[in-house]
Order: sequence, then C-alpha cells, then structure tokens
Amino acid sequence: MGNRRTFLGLAAAALLPESLKAQAAQPAQESDRLGVIARHALTGPLEGYEIILTRSAMRFFPGTSTPVHTHPGVVLAYVLEGRVRFAINDEPEQTVPAGGTFFEPLGAVHTTSGSASPDESTRILVFEVRKKE
Repeated sequence: MGNRRTFLGLAAAALLPESLKAQAAQPAQESDRLGVIARHALTGPLEGYEIILTRSAMRFFPGTSTPVHTHPGVVLAYVLEGRVRFAINDEPEQTVPAGGTFFEPLGAVHTTSGSASPDESTRILVFEVRKKE
C-alpha cells in the first residue's frame, strides 16, 4: 500500500506548478489531517474553479450508506484500503476494492455510498474539480 501512496503523492506533485510545489511540501495543519489535504485555485481557461484533494476514512455497519447526495463538481476517487459500495444515478451498485477508482460526472446523483468492508475502515482519496466557493 505504501507504494500506491508514494506514487499518488509523486504524481500529484509533478502536476503542480512550481509556485505551488513549495506550498504543498509544507506539513498539513492539524485540522486537515482527516479532511482536505490541498486546495488550489485554477487560472487561465479554468479561472473561477478549484481543485480539492481530500482524504476520507469511513466505517459503516453492514447494509448502511450515506444519504443520497450530489457534489458541486466532478469527482475522481481512489480507494486506499477496504472496499467501497458505489453507484450513481440509480445504476446498479458496484464494489470498488483497494487500488480501484470511481468517477462521478458533474450533476451525477450519488445514490449508493458506503463501506463494503464491515470489519475494517475504508479509506479513499478524493480529487474534485469545482467552482470556487
């Protein structure tokens, strides 16, 4: 699992403009440890949008899920550990294992969201692009 984390960190760092690399290298604040890892405003043709990278740890009892919801942008998520139950727009539920990804296009309704691992935590890394708040 450490190799996946190292790869993701290096890949993300390679995509950052030089002006943000020094900022990204600073240690995370205490309040960010279980939530937002990085937030950066975009420029040029994507002015008014931002990229948010978050880490989520969730644990659900068997058969439970988060409420149906939407996100204000597009979401690409990577399952760090455990297994995630996932569906959008009332499509059939999928189980995404550690090392897998799932995508939510703009405007999608997240109809199933929860851990498929009742005995262990499920952790995901979420990359979202959305209009700035």
